[in-house]
Amino acid sequence: MKRVRLVAGSANTKRELERQLAEYLEGAAELVAYSMDAGLPGLIEGDLVVASSALVGDELVASGLLAPDAPLLVARRTIDCARLDLLVSLPPGTRALFVNDRLETAEACIAALAELGLNSVDFVPWYPGCAPPPPDLALAVTAGESALVPPGVAETIDIGVRILDFGTIAEILARLGLLEREAGSFSRRYLSALLAVARRLARATEETRRLNAHLSSVIDSLSHGILVYDDAGRAIVVSENLRSLLGLRSGEGPGRSLASIVRNPALLEFLERPGPEESGLFRLVEGETLVSRFTTEGGSRIAAFRVEGRDEEGLRRARENRRRGYVAKYTFDDIAGESEPLRRAKRVALRLAATELAILIHGESGTGKELFASAIHAASGRSGGPFLAIDLGALSDDLIESELFGYEEGAFTGAKKGGKAGLFELADGGTLFLDEIGNVSPKVQKRLLRVLQEKEILRVGGAEIRRVDVRVIAATNDDLLEKASRGEFREDLYFRLKMGFIRIPHLRERRGDIPLLVERFLALEGARGLPVDPAVIEALEARDWPGNVRELRNTLTYMLAVREGMGLRLEDLPDETRPPARSSFSPAVPQESARTTASGASAAFAAAAAAAGFVGAALFAAGLDAGPAAEAGLEPEDRFVLLALAELETRGGHGGREAVAALCTARGLALGPGAVRARFDRLAARGYIVSHRGRGGTRLSTEGRKLIASDTGCA
Repeated sequence: MKRVRLVAGSANTKRELERQLAEYLEGAAELVAYSMDAGLPGLIEGDLVVASSALVGDELVASGLLAPDAPLLVARRTIDCARLDLLVSLPPGTRALFVNDRLETAEACIAALAELGLNSVDFVPWYPGCAPPPPDLALAVTAGESALVPPGVAETIDIGVRILDFGTIAEILARLGLLEREAGSFSRRYLSALLAVARRLARATEETRRLNAHLSSVIDSLSHGILVYDDAGRAIVVSENLRSLLGLRSGEGPGRSLASIVRNPALLEFLERPGPEESGLFRLVEGETLVSRFTTEGGSRIAAFRVEGRDEEGLRRARENRRRGYVAKYTFDDIAGESEPLRRAKRVALRLAATELAILIHGESGTGKELFASAIHAASGRSGGPFLAIDLGALSDDLIESELFGYEEGAFTGAKKGGKAGLFELADGGTLFLDEIGNVSPKVQKRLLRVLQEKEILRVGGAEIRRVDVRVIAATNDDLLEKASRGEFREDLYFRLKMGFIRIPHLRERRGDIPLLVERFLALEGARGLPVDPAVIEALEARDWPGNVRELRNTLTYMLAVREGMGLRLEDLPDETRPPARSSFSPAVPQESARTTASGASAAFAAAAAAAGFVGAALFAAGLDAGPAAEAGLEPEDRFVLLALAELETRGGHGGREAVAALCTARGLALGPGAVRARFDRLAARGYIVSHRGRGGTRLSTEGRKLIASDTGCA
C-alpha cells in the first residue's frame, strides 16, 4: 500500500485537509498528517508528500526534514463552496475584514473568492500584528481562523479552511495510480458539493432541480470553456479555456460585445438567439465543439463549451500549446466572403486540410495567407498539435537557420546555455507556417528540402539527427517557378512545397465581398450594426486596394477613430480613399485626375528615363493607358514605379520602397510605402524588377528595361 504524508501549517488546516483527502483515498493508501505548528516527528518519508501551501513546502525543504527520495506536491487550494451562501447574500459594496494568520494567506483567500466571481465585497486583509481595524469595519470573514478575529468586530462569517482544489485531488490520485479507478467517485463528490450549494440557494423544489441540471452541464464543461453574458449581448465572464477556443488574448473578453469576440457567424447567431435551453455543434479552433446555452432567472445567459472527441492527454497537450501561444487562432468560418474566387480557394484549402501534403499558398500581401494556414491547421487531423508561424522575410539568413532548426550550446557567440530548440522541434506533431518562403537563401532551401523529404533536422552546431513530425505550409507573393528558372530558388524544393497549392485572390478580384468584409470588421471592432453610408461602400468598392484585405480593415479602423456622426460617412474616409478618385483607384474606371497627375510628371520622368537610355519615356508617362506595358497587364501605377526606379538608378540611388514612395509623391502620385511594396511584389513576380536584401535595393531587370524601351519605341 502506498504511503501519503500530508504536512499543513496549522492543526486546524491539517484536520480539514486530512478529512477531505481521506474521503477520496477511501483506504486505498496509508495517510498520515502533520502540522508545522505542532512540530514534525522527524524525517518525512513516503510515496508522496503533500504540502498544504508553497510556504509549508519551502519550510519543509529548508528544514531538511523531507526525505531525499520523497516526491513533494505543493497543493493548490480553494474556497469550500459549501460555506459560501452567507457571502453570496451580502449586498454589493459591503466592506469587511478578511482575517487569517498571515498576510499572504489572507490575500490568497481574497484572490480565490474573486476567481469564483465573489468580488462584490470590498475585503481588507488583516492578520495578528496589524494595526487595529477601523471602527466602521464591523464584519469579519475568515477561513477557519475565528479565534484570530480582533475585538470589537460585531459579526464574523467563517467560510472554513481552504480545501484542496479539483486539480490537486486529481493529481494526487493520478500519482498514486488511483485516478482511473476513482474517477467516477471523484466526480460525484465534487458534483454533490456543488449541488448542496444549489439546494441552499434555491427556494423551490423545481428551481433546485433545474439549477442542478444546469450545474451538471457546467461541471462537464469546466475544462473547456464558460461564457456568461447579458441580454444586451455583452460578455460578463469569459473563462481562460474559452479565450483559447475563441482565439482571444489572456484577459480579453469581459465587458466587450459578443460580436467583437465571437468571429464564427453561426455561433454568434446561436448565442444571441432568444428562447429556451438549446445545444449546437460548431467548428472552433480546437475541433468540433458542443455549445449548450441556457438563461437564468436573473436574466444572465450562460453558454458551456465542450470539445468533442478529445481525451485527457489530448486536452493536456492542447492546454500546454495554448499556454505557450502555439495555437491557430482562425478557422474557415473566419474567412469572410461569398465571391467565386474566394469560395474556390476555400474549397481547395478544405480538401487539402484533410491530407498530410505540404502546401504552398500564393497571394499578394494582405490577402490573408496566414489566416488560410491557421484555418487549414484547425481543420486538419493535427488540430490538437501546435501551430507556429514565422515571417522569413523579416529575418537575416543566419537568424532564419537558428530559429528554424535550433542550435546547440556554444554554436556561436551569444548562443544560450544548453542550446535552443528550433521551430521544427517545437511544432512536432503540428503545423509550421513559413511566410515569405521566397526570401530564404540556397543554403536554407537545401536544409528545408531535407526536412520535407526525410523528416529530420540537425541543430546548428549539433551532431545529433532529430526526427520531427511536422506539416509545412509555406506562403509567398513571388513567382517561385520564375525564380527557379533564374536559379534563385531550388526547383526541387518548389515542387515539393507545391504538392498542395492554393492561390488566394486579391481584393480587386472580389470587390463584391467588400460589404460583407465591412460588416465583419465593424463587428470585430465592437461596432456591429453601425450605419454605413452607401456612398462609402461604393467608394470602397471602387478602390484598387494594393494592401488588400489588411488595408481595408486598417481603413475601417481609421474611420471608426475619426468619425463624428452616428455612422460612417464619406467625410470619414482617409484622403487617399475619398472620392474624387485618385490614381490608386481601379484603372478599370478611368479617372481624369489620375491621368492629369501622371502626365504632369511626364517631363521629369522623361528626363530621368532619357538619361538611362529611354528616349521615348515622355510618351510612356503621358500615355499611361496604352502601349506594350498596358497590353502586358500592367496598371498605370506599376509603370509609374518602373520609371521611378529608372530615375533612381540614373542618380545612383537606393531603389527601396521608401525612396520610390517619396519620389512618386514628389512627382504628384500619392503612393505610400505599403502600396509601393505591393507594386514591387507584382513587378517582381513578372520578372520586371529584381529585389536584393540589405543595401542592394530594388532594380530594373533586363526584362523591365526591355519593356520600358518597347513601350516608348526605343529599341
